[in-house]
Amino acid sequence: MKIDFRILKMKVSASGFERNYALSDVESLASELVKSFEHIKLWLFEGELGAGKTTLIQKIAKCLNIEEEVNSPTFSLVNEYKSSSLGKVFHLDLYRLRTLEDALEIGLFELVDSGYFCLIEWASAIEFKPAEPYILIEIKHLNQINRHLRVIIHEN
Repeated sequence: MKIDFRILKMKVSASGFERNYALSDVESLASELVKSFEHIKLWLFEGELGAGKTTLIQKIAKCLNIEEEVNSPTFSLVNEYKSSSLGKVFHLDLYRLRTLEDALEIGLFELVDSGYFCLIEWASAIEFKPAEPYILIEIKHLNQINRHLRVIIHEN
């Protein structure tokens, strides 16, 4: 895995990196994340409401060759998309779940074990910590146009 951190202008640590970005940079940020981590099929997203998780996921979806419109699965809990290069891509929102039993009911573990790309918002709602390699993307709202991104790599 080779990451050109100079392009991303990120502060690098042993297990990840972080940076501030403007909303106008989301598309290029998504592209660099996909180029750097496409080999990891499980991505978790955390951040307060309105921080930009779904917006970033929409841009990531474009980079994954998903042509259909990507929406937040807040009420459906799971959205399935088709990528011309990866096959199925699942987008989950666990915000409304309360227990791991709730996760069993929506098939979370089967989706994670499927080998398909999974983008999961609010895994912390049920304290979901995958055994598989994953990246955790945390987004903090700084102001109307700026966010702070932190990526933690879990290669188990």
